[in-house]
Amino acid sequence: MSFERNGVVIMEGYDLNDENHPANKAVSQVKLGDVRFPYGFFIRETNGKKYVEPATFQDKLDVYRTAFPGFDPNQIPMNSCIKDFEDRNCQGGCRPLPIEWRCMKVTQPRSGYFGCFCVNMA
Repeated sequence: MSFERNGVVIMEGYDLNDENHPANKAVSQVKLGDVRFPYGFFIRETNGKKYVEPATFQDKLDVYRTAFPGFDPNQIPMNSCIKDFEDRNCQGGCRPLPIEWRCMKVTQPRSGYFGCFCVNMA
């Protein structure tokens, strides 16, 4: 079941692979190839054509701050939780954070952002 924080959707469980979930539908409409996007990506549209634009570290940080205002990026690993495009989910971990922190698939529908974050599930 997904949940939303300030316009950022954090996906888990059934929603991760549900072909009818809006985020999964959006991603299925573009070709990702085997390129890695360590900070996530945006789906953009120009003249009716959709394409992928890699996100920057600052983009990921901005979306993270939208979902979790006031977080300290020095205390949360920003590069260990990344998207695995072979199965379109997230991989990696959130060490050295406690076990209740999980690497989660996220999207911000307003901006078209897709990526992975360490999220405290406690």
